[in-house]
Parts: sequence; C-alpha cells; structure tokens
Amino acid sequence: MPKRFKFVFIPADLAESLQQWELEMPEGQEVECLIDRLKEHFAATGPRKTAAQIQAQQRDLMSKLPEGTSIDSRVLDVATSLNMVENISLLSNAKDNGFVGINMYVDDEGSIKGLPQNLRASDIAHCCGKPLEVKGDAFLARVMDNGDDFERLDLTLDEVSSGAPWVHQARHQNERKRQQESGSALMDRLRAGGAPAAPAPAAKPVVRELTPAEAAKEEGNAAFKLGDMQAAVDHYSRALELQPGQVAALNNRALARLKLQQWSEAEADCSAVLNAEPGNVKALLRRAAARAALGHAADAEADWRAVLAREPQNKEATAALAAGVSS
Repeated sequence: MPKRFKFVFIPADLAESLQQWELEMPEGQEVECLIDRLKEHFAATGPRKTAAQIQAQQRDLMSKLPEGTSIDSRVLDVATSLNMVENISLLSNAKDNGFVGINMYVDDEGSIKGLPQNLRASDIAHCCGKPLEVKGDAFLARVMDNGDDFERLDLTLDEVSSGAPWVHQARHQNERKRQQESGSALMDRLRAGGAPAAPAPAAKPVVRELTPAEAAKEEGNAAFKLGDMQAAVDHYSRALELQPGQVAALNNRALARLKLQQWSEAEADCSAVLNAEPGNVKALLRRAAARAALGHAADAEADWRAVLAREPQNKEATAALAAGVSS
C-alpha cells in the first residue's frame, strides 16, 4: 500500500478554516503526487480564461512568428494552456536541519488571474522572514531532500502557527542568510576601497532583506505575478548578472519569455537550466512548449518523452503527446 502524508490547506477566503489534507505517495511519484493534486485544485477553483481570451492570445502568438509560419492548432492549444504550481521555500532543506524543509505552494498565475490576497498565508511567510503578498489558495508541506533521496513528510494543522518551532527555525535561517550577505557586501566594498555604506533607514520592501541576487529574483517573481512579463525578464536577468547560473532565475525567466512569445530565448534559458540539471522537469516542459511554438516538432516531442521518462504520470507531457502535437 502506498505511503500517505499530511499537508495543510490555507484558503484565501477567511470564512474558510485551515484544513489538514492527506494524500497517497506512490513509489516513484514522490515529487509529482502533490504537484498534480494541487494543479487539479487550482484548475477546479480558479477562474478560467474565456474562449475569446484564448483566441486573442493565439492570434497574438501567431503575429509574433515569421510571416508564412504554419502551426497546428493543437500546438497553439498547448502553448496557451501552461498550468504551473509555484513552490516557495520558507524553510530550506539545509544540511544543518537534516535536509528537511517547509514549502508553500501557490497558483503560478495567481496575480494574473486576479486571485484575492491570502492574508493568512502572507502572515505565515512574513513570520518565516520571507514577507510575501500571497495570492489565492496556498498549501504548506514538509519535504526531506538531500539531493539523492526525496520524501514527503507529515505537516499537521497544529504546526501552523507563528510559534511553531519550524517557523522560528525558518526565520533564523533567513536572518542568517541576510546577515551573511550583508557582511560579504561590506567586505567587497572595503576591498574596492569604498567606505561602508551609511546605515539605511528602516525599509518596507521585504525583497531588499534578501541577497542582491535573491532580491532581484523576488522582484522578478513579483513582476510576473502582476502580469508585467518584460519587467520580470529584466529582473531575472539582473539576478543572473549578480549570480550567474541561478537555476531558479533561469527557469523563471524562461516562463516569462514564453508568456512574451520569445520562443528562441525561452528555449535557450531552458537549455541552460538543463545543462546544470538534466532532469529538471519544469525546464523540459517549458523547452518543449517553446520548441513546439517554433515548429521544432521532433525536438519538442523528445523533451516531452524525456519528462515521461522521469515522471511517467506527468499529465502535461502525456496530453501533449496524446494530442499528436509532434505530428
């Protein structure tokens, strides 16, 4: 019998209580079992694009391609129906806490869809030292990931409070990261012959408490959620200038470029991610979408098949191949 694990649902609607959910964790599907369940939830409860909006998006997509380009309508359907779950690490799975972390999961397009602010989820993130304006329903789950092994562990409803040990641990962890970056930045200024910066007044923008590269990435995330894809690309690019090789920033920039129909650039970003992490499923899915839009059907099919080799139950890749988008 498959193992089961507990996780917590935080509705955006304050009239609804927090809930403890439980899910089976089939062997070999430890990662996608939760992600697929959350995709189902967000698809079932969130607003859907109207047929007119989808058609307009597809017309816009076609207008960005070279004149005379012909693409199967099923390819357009796939390119305009990306459905992703955003994973926000509140407590990172660092070695000093046994590689156990706590993640928050939200609809990747919460702001674009106009979802309401989730005050309780935002407060929890704030208590963890990562103040965020969470949009829509949110979920919390515990994972153990040491790079070789991955397992979903129980997170129970009574652990979701500002006084919970993991919340204190997350806050201290994030504070240490900020202090380390602050000290490193000071040494860099002194080596460069500059004077230490004057103490800054208390500031509200929470992303400024992160490392410069992390701050730029978080600004990119914020711009993405507001639907400003070009600003998101610019912020992610700055994050990569500050810290080259950031897989998350590359992957996020690829998604923003997909939204802008910048297919070649999105493909390049995904390839860079896959050079660092050959098994990165998000990058494979996004590169497949970019390649399909570019008319590179065989390459897109290869990426979808690579996804299924890693996640045999992946619904996006299965649907794309079943639709015959590579034919």
